[in-house]
Order: sequence, then C-alpha cells, then structure tokens
Amino acid sequence: MIFRFLRMTSYFFRYSIKSRAFVFIIFMNIVISLLIILLMSSSQSLIQSFVPGNINTLSLPEILKQRLFNFQWANIMIYIPVLSAAFFGSTALPYEYERGTIFTLLSYPVSKTQIIVSKIFGATLLSCLSTLVIVAFQLATFSIEFKVLPGYHFLIYVLLLLFVSFSDVCFAVAVSTFFKNSGHSAIAFLIVYLVILDILSLIATDTGSFPAILINTNLDRVIYRVFLNSDPYFLTYTFSLSPISYTSIIYLTSILLVYSVAFILIAMIIFDLRRNYK
Repeated sequence: MIFRFLRMTSYFFRYSIKSRAFVFIIFMNIVISLLIILLMSSSQSLIQSFVPGNINTLSLPEILKQRLFNFQWANIMIYIPVLSAAFFGSTALPYEYERGTIFTLLSYPVSKTQIIVSKIFGATLLSCLSTLVIVAFQLATFSIEFKVLPGYHFLIYVLLLLFVSFSDVCFAVAVSTFFKNSGHSAIAFLIVYLVILDILSLIATDTGSFPAILINTNLDRVIYRVFLNSDPYFLTYTFSLSPISYTSIIYLTSILLVYSVAFILIAMIIFDLRRNYK
C-alpha cells in the first residue's frame, strides 16, 4: 500500500514538475524576488514605515535591522504558499476530470484515500519547491546586505513556510473536491481564503464572538511574526520588535495542524461521496 502511494505521489510530482504551470510559477517567483530587491533598495523609507512612533531605524541595533529586513520579505512571502496551493492543490483533482483520466485512476487497486493523500503530498512538494525559490533570493540578499548568514529565527521561518504550504494545499485540495474544472476550483479556493475568511476575521475582531486568531488566514501570518511580533493586517495586536514566543508558535501551528487534518478528512469524505465521475 505504501509503495503504491509513493508511486502515485512520484508520478504526479514528476508529471507536474515538467508542466508549463510549474515553469511559469517558478519564473513568476523569480520576478517577485527581483521586484522585492528593487523595492527595498530604492525605498529608504520602507523599513521606517514598519516601525511606529518616533523610533529611528538608523539607530536600531544591527539585530533589529536584520529582523525588520526579514519581516518585510515575509510580509510578501505570506501570499506565496496561498498562490502555490491555488496553482497545484486546487487543480490536482479537477485536472483528472478534465483529461478524463479519473476513470483510469479509480480503476487502479488503490483507495480514494490514497488518491487524495498522494495528490496532497505531490502538490505540497511542488508548492514548497516554488516557495524556496524566493527564500533563496531572500537568503542571498540578506547575506549581501548584512555580510552574515541569518540566525536560527530564519530557519524557524523557513520551516513554518513549508508547513503553511502543506496546510494551504490541504485546504485547496478540500475545496477542489467540489469541482471538476481546475479554473473554477482555483478561483473558489482564493475567494474562500482571501475574501470570506478575511470577512470572518473582521467580524470576529469587531464582535468578539470568537477569537479571530483561530481564522486560518490569521494563523498563516505566524510566518512573519517569527521576526517581529506584529501583524499589520490584524490591528488588535500590540506592535513589538521582539519575535513571537516559541510557546505561541507551537500553539498556532498546532491549530494549523488540526485544520490540515480536518481538510484532509473533508477531501476524503467528499471525494468518496461523489458517485458520478462523468
């Protein structure tokens, strides 16, 4: 069973990595990286804009300048796992319907659970690879700017990026089980993630009916709080130049893990309930 699962994951990964979609998103991530570098080198006031009050960033210790530098990159990086999940996770299953290969896939001696999980792991690998392209640019730019390698917070940041990529792919695949068209699936996922969840976050923040931090989009933002404990999109946070605590990281990623498992279960249930694959 494990061998069949690995073979299915490997086939999906090898097929997708040669696709135009993968080449395109790698190219776009390179372009995004170059634009971030251009923005940060041309705008002297950019770092200052992230610091409230009368704090002068030029007088900050070197370690805080480094945190601010990475915090700016991470503010843009937060969207990369989402877009990668829309590209690879949202289309993994609907693509089989569009090509008519869903019948062949279901005729194999594998369970629908194995099909879902193999799609999730294959899409996660693709998403992580595309995300690491920008991480490589960030690492190189940081090393050139500060003449040192980043500290252990950077490693935590990268690991969280990969974990968020996995979680977002689980989310995208769960949404995709309702569709047979990859375009519709990707759009639906982005609408749910970028619009509906943000509205729910605003409602939670305004009414206090439930903790807004439990919303998936707010959990994903732990990525840049590794450097500064601040969220420019969630105004109830108190700005801090200190990183988020390890206890908070474990707490938030634990909730994300629960979400991920729930998304996998939803995907399995919906896919299993679909009797008409035409």
